[in-house]
Amino acid sequence: MRIIAAVLLSMLMFGACAEQKSDMSAEVKEVNFADLSFEEQHASIVSDTETAKKGLAAKGEYSCCVMPPCNWCLINDKHCNCATHLTKGESVCGECGQSWAIGRGILAGVEAEDVKWGPDNVHSH
Repeated sequence: MRIIAAVLLSMLMFGACAEQKSDMSAEVKEVNFADLSFEEQHASIVSDTETAKKGLAAKGEYSCCVMPPCNWCLINDKHCNCATHLTKGESVCGECGQSWAIGRGILAGVEAEDVKWGPDNVHSH
């Protein structure tokens, strides 16, 4: 009799959990990006961009030379090696070059006027 009671209790508990799970999934709505306001779209893009850069940095694939880190390399190259390029005397992307020009460079011992970059964003890979 105890076994039957335990089985019935387990079935009731499992059924309640399964029912609760389906209720929770019903609450999640898929959001269409195009339906968001401009402000919401902008916030989503900024958040996703920062998340992507942090993830790449954690894997050693995003080594930027400015703060905040550039977006150009993420969008166009899917990685950033500007800090490495700069330490080797090579050119950096245009966004990093412009950031150095306005005081956002983060590598010690590097002077903004020594940073090689072009307005066309072409740099060494």
